[in-house]
Amino acid sequence: MMQCTQYDTRNIVELTIDGPITKAEMDPMIEKLDGMIHEFGKIRIVEVVKNIGKIEPAALWADLKWEPRHLTSFSHVAIVADQKWIEWMVKPLDLLIPAKLKLFHLDEIEEARAWIQSSEPEG
Repeated sequence: MMQCTQYDTRNIVELTIDGPITKAEMDPMIEKLDGMIHEFGKIRIVEVVKNIGKIEPAALWADLKWEPRHLTSFSHVAIVADQKWIEWMVKPLDLLIPAKLKLFHLDEIEEARAWIQSSEPEG
């Protein structure tokens, strides 16, 4: 399950992953993010990873095609997860993308939201 929720009419979005990811969920998320990037230039993201289940190959392919074109579309990224392997992946990612990136544990979700909302919007 994947949810994509924009904070009011701001350049902030919260993505929640909890279970399998399908192309039917990926497509509207990509459409929403594309619209926000078009409107604001750069966006801020809180990505909450509770559990990652099976990822449909078509969903993975859509993500792999979309992400490289948008590495500079994010100003701030808060990743909220307890999985150790995600922490290991975030550290090198921090060197590859120009966004300010910060890792939080699931019990720190409110701190992650506060950090994103208090960060200076860029455009």
